[in-house]
Amino acid sequence: MPLQPNLIERFLIRRGTIPPLLLDLGMSTFQVWLFLGAMEIGFFKALGDGPLDVPALADRTKATERGIEMLVEALEPLGYIERTGGRYRLTKATRRSLPLDLLQDMAPFFKAQVMAYADVGRALREDPEDGIFGWEHVQSGEVGRSYQTAMRWLGSQTVDEVVKKVDLPDGARRMLDVGGSHGLYTVAWCRKYPDLRGTVLDWPIGLESARKTLKEHPDVADRIDLVERDFEEEDLPEGYDFAFLGNIIHGLGPDGNRELFGKLARATTERGKVALVDQIGGVSGSKFARGVAALAGFNLFLFSGGRSYPFADVQRWLSTVGFDDVAQTSLRQPGFSLVAAQKTS
Repeated sequence: MPLQPNLIERFLIRRGTIPPLLLDLGMSTFQVWLFLGAMEIGFFKALGDGPLDVPALADRTKATERGIEMLVEALEPLGYIERTGGRYRLTKATRRSLPLDLLQDMAPFFKAQVMAYADVGRALREDPEDGIFGWEHVQSGEVGRSYQTAMRWLGSQTVDEVVKKVDLPDGARRMLDVGGSHGLYTVAWCRKYPDLRGTVLDWPIGLESARKTLKEHPDVADRIDLVERDFEEEDLPEGYDFAFLGNIIHGLGPDGNRELFGKLARATTERGKVALVDQIGGVSGSKFARGVAALAGFNLFLFSGGRSYPFADVQRWLSTVGFDDVAQTSLRQPGFSLVAAQKTS
């Protein structure tokens, strides 16, 4: 949560009396490491069952009391925790917005990402095709499993809204979830359509996450197949009435997306439909919404050489391979959009 300046402080910030460098580089950087540290030691999860004092927090997190004192002193004015007497508890906003049980598992991915981004100057000077982090870091190991946990949480924030908004073609029997990882979208659509069979296609580490999902949702598990495949390097299976891309196109370059949409056209039937969720660039709305999309785009540029693509680009790529009626809908999650299109002949 950002620092909340009062009225006078906001005035001084706008005047430049409080230097932007202090806030945008100094405080923001310190806050990243503060939050990562809290994630890494399981601080938020430790407070999940109720208020604790410093010694109890130190014991639960295997940290020192001095370390915990430094954490709580900084987390309290940021709005993550409240102090009552000598004990600390999570604020309502923290309980409502943070996945307390998942944060510690997410920490290795975000820490590795932040450390790699120290080479940001090279990215700006050289524009490396695969960014300065790269997909190879998340295909296996601790960082890969941590990344999958983060993607599961991200998907959980939009799945209900997306599945409610997207109706499949009449008589649809088969759907393909490309790079589907956790499979949450496939589960939800199979539940919405009792005659639908789904296929989740991903790397092996992504399918590990999908298997976890299927165990949690046995009512639809027998209608969902898992296919190990790299959609960038191999063709997609064919004969699907519907295909879905969840946070995929931002990680590819323009040529990669054009190639992927061509594969989607071949993978879908003559009346097939495609939908995608992503951070679409050039969105209208508040500075906050536009800022979220733009910062997400900069992150993708560093991560893999990708970006938040404007809707016009996505529309052109889909239309070129035979998908019509391309429509964009903003989602409740700031910076995220749903794009859907269907073949008409």
